[in-house]
Amino acid sequence: MRTNLSICCISALLLLVGCNRTPQFEVRGHVSGAEGEVLYLEHTGLVSTEVEDSCQLKADGAFVLQGKAPEYPDFYRLRIGQKFAVLVVDSIETIRMSTTRDSLPLTEAFDGSEQSVTVAQLRKSLREKPLDEHRQFAQEVIMQDPRSMAAYYAVFQSKQGVPVFDMYDSQQRRFYQAVATSMNVWMPEYVRTKTMYSQVVGAMNAERKAINELLMRQYIDESESSFLDIAQPNIYGDTCRLSEHLGKVILLEFSTSQMEKGNAYVLALRELDNKYNRRGLDIYSVSVDPVKLYWEDWVRNLPWTCVRTETTESLVTYNVGSVPTMFLLDRKGQVQGRYDDFEQLEKDLKKLL
Repeated sequence: MRTNLSICCISALLLLVGCNRTPQFEVRGHVSGAEGEVLYLEHTGLVSTEVEDSCQLKADGAFVLQGKAPEYPDFYRLRIGQKFAVLVVDSIETIRMSTTRDSLPLTEAFDGSEQSVTVAQLRKSLREKPLDEHRQFAQEVIMQDPRSMAAYYAVFQSKQGVPVFDMYDSQQRRFYQAVATSMNVWMPEYVRTKTMYSQVVGAMNAERKAINELLMRQYIDESESSFLDIAQPNIYGDTCRLSEHLGKVILLEFSTSQMEKGNAYVLALRELDNKYNRRGLDIYSVSVDPVKLYWEDWVRNLPWTCVRTETTESLVTYNVGSVPTMFLLDRKGQVQGRYDDFEQLEKDLKKLL
């Protein structure tokens, strides 16, 4: 009986140890021509690089290194001095590599990690080809599998400080968008996914802001010689003119009851009206609702001027291509700004009141 109890205790202890063991991945192989040098296995995160394992190479160059298995696919590197090869580690796996010290930076001699081979090809292409030619190869890698870590690596490459893909170029940004969208579907909680997605959205917003500023300058130039009036009916059928509000600072906005986050948008307008109406702000809302009934229900209790247009005349006059779009007009009716968010609008509004 005593013997059986001991066996049970030992078995339980072994099971506990096995359950608490941290999952590992392994990299093994040979690096010739580096006898006596230290080979490091390093994890290259978003903000730091940390050593996972290391060994001093002997004459035969054989090595076996281990690291903690990542929760998501991630980048590692095998480094000797300033020379390193990039690895993509997906899970608990064994990657084999046999190369020379001098070939380490561009080696494709990986077995067990096709992503590592592709990343090595991207590094070699970037070094040996003109930028435009390399970009074409990188595009092929990205579009073949935009959710892969090789695709992620490709969009963030740069040559002599020049990005291969400019995130602020709308044509090139589509490759960032392809990778960010794919990763967001498959790995939404991954820190690399969240960071990249935020960067892409930020670039899109910056481009939109720049376009709005350009359009704003155009509107200012046009409105200096003539006031761009609007005359449309309200819910009672009375024609309401924008020009009737001259002498006040006018917030002219184009919207629809069917747009995304419409309720939050109206609440933000109400807040502006409550804060600044007595100081000289008038809101003039132009709806592009195709269904009159929806619009009437939406604006019936709003305290400012609300009209609806069934033609594109007003939209063409102010070159409105999407809703919501807002304009600030000074007391003379001159356009002073074009906006699609409330933060900058309110800052500029305070200057006009």
